Amino acid sequence: MSNQSQSQLEVAIGAIVENSYEAGPRVLICLRPKGVVLGGLWELPGGKIEPGETPAECLRREFEEELGLSIEVGRPLGPIEHVYDHAHVLLRPFLCRRLAGEPQDLQVAEHRWVGPGELADYTFPEANGRLMVELAGLMGA
Repeated sequence: MSNQSQSQLEVAIGAIVENSYEAGPRVLICLRPKGVVLGGLWELPGGKIEPGETPAECLRREFEEELGLSIEVGRPLGPIEHVYDHAHVLLRPFLCRRLAGEPQDLQVAEHRWVGPGELADYTFPEANGRLMVELAGLMGA
């Protein structure tokens, strides 16, 4: 059932997976600030794709603005559609690689590097469920 008054958002999100000698594979996740939509939930970095912007351009911009990181956008993962009360969201996830920088909490409440077995310990937006399972599998869980 379609709700014509509901806004539709196209969002690019990026998974940076890095290997640590001590901890094995880890993915960078961020905590959404309280007071924003879905605030207090964990997410992969990214944001709304602006008019005229490609998903890759969006991700490079968002990683710089939110975390101070320079990234390379890699292969896309399967798109995810989800209907929330506030919006119909189309997530476009990508595997990404960090080129430069250390994560800084510029526009996120907090960031963490977590292993595949730890992802289930964090609360993500409902739309991210299948993606977290896919990521854990890619990291070898």
